[in-house]
Amino acid sequence: MSAAREPVLDVRNLRVRIGEADVVDGVDLSIAPGETLALVGESGCGKSLTALALIGLLPEAARRIDGEIRLSGERIDALPERVMNRIRGGRIGMIFQEPVASLDPLMSVGGQIAEALALEGPITPREARERAIAMLDHVGITKPELRVDQYPFELSGGMCQRVMIAMAMIRRPLLLVADEPTTALDVTIQAQILRLMADLRAETGAAVLLITHDMGVVAETAERIAVMYAGRVVETGRVADVFAAPRHPYTALLMRTIPRLEGARKVALPAIAGSVPDVASWPVGCRFAPRCPLATDRCRAEAPPLAPVGAPSQRAACWHTDRVSEIAA
Repeated sequence: MSAAREPVLDVRNLRVRIGEADVVDGVDLSIAPGETLALVGESGCGKSLTALALIGLLPEAARRIDGEIRLSGERIDALPERVMNRIRGGRIGMIFQEPVASLDPLMSVGGQIAEALALEGPITPREARERAIAMLDHVGITKPELRVDQYPFELSGGMCQRVMIAMAMIRRPLLLVADEPTTALDVTIQAQILRLMADLRAETGAAVLLITHDMGVVAETAERIAVMYAGRVVETGRVADVFAAPRHPYTALLMRTIPRLEGARKVALPAIAGSVPDVASWPVGCRFAPRCPLATDRCRAEAPPLAPVGAPSQRAACWHTDRVSEIAA
């Protein structure tokens, strides 16, 4: 990123706590205008809580205890809720997981889009309806004049996801946060949704934070990647650099789970042994050490810093970055 391009989103030392456990622990993120950053990791790594902390929608059990969050240079982490309400749905758009569950089943599609428009200021019902129809058409929903009056349960999962995107993008946000936007959709619809998001990003210049566990999606859609494990970012860099030469064992093992067209058929995909540890008992030292084939006594006793390694853009938190090629795909 050049110095002249001020980040749309700049996050420093974000920490979120549930009870006595830091479920998000010292996360730094930065996204430039028009750029997509993929935040990657297994379920339970803290990706969604990171996103919710950015937009001030943490669940009651969680609280942000440290960190600065800046949107186009303005610090937003300490703003009053009434101000954040205007920023959410305006300067920041959000696409939640499972679109059918995220939409209000008791409100028409047009009514829900109109709510987002109302945050701009007074708007007549007629104008809101016309803009909703235009946006539904823009995101590729057929017969938008009909769909605008329908309810989410009358639409397919793919259509509901397009409605979510319409709601998130209708005010042309600076930042779009997409939390697993294709998880509940079949493969064909996933591709359509990802293509739509890419087109809208190119059209508006929005920065995108894409949260996913699918490394294939990352390869298709993102310029940069931040790999998260057990509440911490363990590797960052340009997607091309990280995919060419991962420098953290967790990244390398994640990449081995990507389905390949070449090679023998009917071969089970490799899996990472073990599971993400419980937040109440993070391991001492490197949190990936209990599952890592390269772990040594130092790894189990001392947490490595996120330090420059490999390509100019690349950073990894591992004591054995020079050995990761032993397990890389």
